[in-house]
Amino acid sequence: METILSNAGLNFNKLERIFFRMGCDIALNQLREILEKMDDTIRDSRDKECYRHKGKRLTTIKTMMGELEFERVLYTTKLENGQIASIYLLDEALGFDTVGKISTNLATEIASCACVSSYRETAKEVSAMTGQVISHGGAWNVVQLLGQRQSKVEVQQAEQAKSGQGVGEIETPILFEEADGAWINMQGKDRPKNGRKCEMKVAAAYDGWSQDGKGRTRLNNKVLIGGFDESKDFQDKKEGAIAAVFNTDEIDIRILNGDGGGWIKAGLTSEDVHFQLDPFHRNREITRKVKNKEHREKIKEYLSEKNVDMCLVYIDALSESMEDEKEKADLISLHRYFSTNREGLIPYQERGLDLPDPPEGIVYRSLGTMEHHVYDIVAKRMKHQKASWSKAGATNLCRLICQKICDHLHETVTSLSKMVLPIQFVEEITAILSAAKAPQKDGKGYEYPVKGREPFQETFRTNGRKAILNMLKDRNASELFYR
Repeated sequence: METILSNAGLNFNKLERIFFRMGCDIALNQLREILEKMDDTIRDSRDKECYRHKGKRLTTIKTMMGELEFERVLYTTKLENGQIASIYLLDEALGFDTVGKISTNLATEIASCACVSSYRETAKEVSAMTGQVISHGGAWNVVQLLGQRQSKVEVQQAEQAKSGQGVGEIETPILFEEADGAWINMQGKDRPKNGRKCEMKVAAAYDGWSQDGKGRTRLNNKVLIGGFDESKDFQDKKEGAIAAVFNTDEIDIRILNGDGGGWIKAGLTSEDVHFQLDPFHRNREITRKVKNKEHREKIKEYLSEKNVDMCLVYIDALSESMEDEKEKADLISLHRYFSTNREGLIPYQERGLDLPDPPEGIVYRSLGTMEHHVYDIVAKRMKHQKASWSKAGATNLCRLICQKICDHLHETVTSLSKMVLPIQFVEEITAILSAAKAPQKDGKGYEYPVKGREPFQETFRTNGRKAILNMLKDRNASELFYR
């Protein structure tokens, strides 16, 4: 206590960090001891004829508390096909969830932060709030690895949906779908020859709206997907994501809401799918293309009366009467836009469709939620931070953002992070995070140990320093002479 009080530069924040680090170190030591004791118990109780002891292997897992280094036994066993496989029984017993060599909890924290902040800010936040120091490159690596694994899941789901083998269990008579896109800056080989932006597609599906206890509504059983895929591939992945949640055999009607883009209307694959022009885009085009306020109100009046034919005639007549070339061109453009999407100008509730009654606790409302989804998924993270992206990097991040918004991020990371140990790589250690532990002393230089102590106790340990410690471990001084 006298030492603490005599430190003039000490404040509560520094004291808090000192004890936080101490707590992490204690927890790591306890966890290491428990894991190694569990491994010893498994070793003694195993079927020795089935599992052959091949010695212990050292591994390092980056956790919320810091780097956990421990040893566990490697075994070999014969598979049903006669091949010899390597296995860690401790890993199987605990159901180790890791991404490379990162715990699922830490990977989830990294992914969650990266969904809303830059990779550099993510690294700062995770390093400050956990016992593990990471770099922004390490955060990027985690997101890319998770995104790549989720891509394989999307492909598998698309194949299952095509063959009618979707695993979705939720039954609903009506499914609402919405789609839109956002243009973001691209970099490198992904940048178009003309311009610098590409459109990222985003689609949502849900079975209605549910109310919480405070009277607010939310989309029920929401599914989100995004990417730069071509129209057909994107539709396949969207159908796969839907079939992974919903029992598509029980869906009688689909309502598709969008801005009329070709890739969106490619989803009109059957008579059961009814297209609706997104009200926001419809009204925005009226505001942009019609200068006179009275003319705008008249067009909206025709639409509210469901008189589409008269609306188109009125717009055509206005264009013919305009002397200003720009106003005339705008009205012609509006007429073409409405003509192309005339089947979607009337809201789905006003078309006389035979809609099924909503299930208990679910209501059907007007569509038009896609704008804020595009903002949350793409624009807020990728468009408004003066950043440029590769298609792979943006898509991998988009996959995780979709899972986060649907409240499935931790579940998704857990399912993607099962430790895989093929025999040919069983000795290999892949370092996903590139940052070492931070030095324990502020200021210039490192605090090296005093004479008579084990070296490198008060500083971070690089690979070279670990090698030196291994050389010195349990060795007499007389054995260290070069011969």
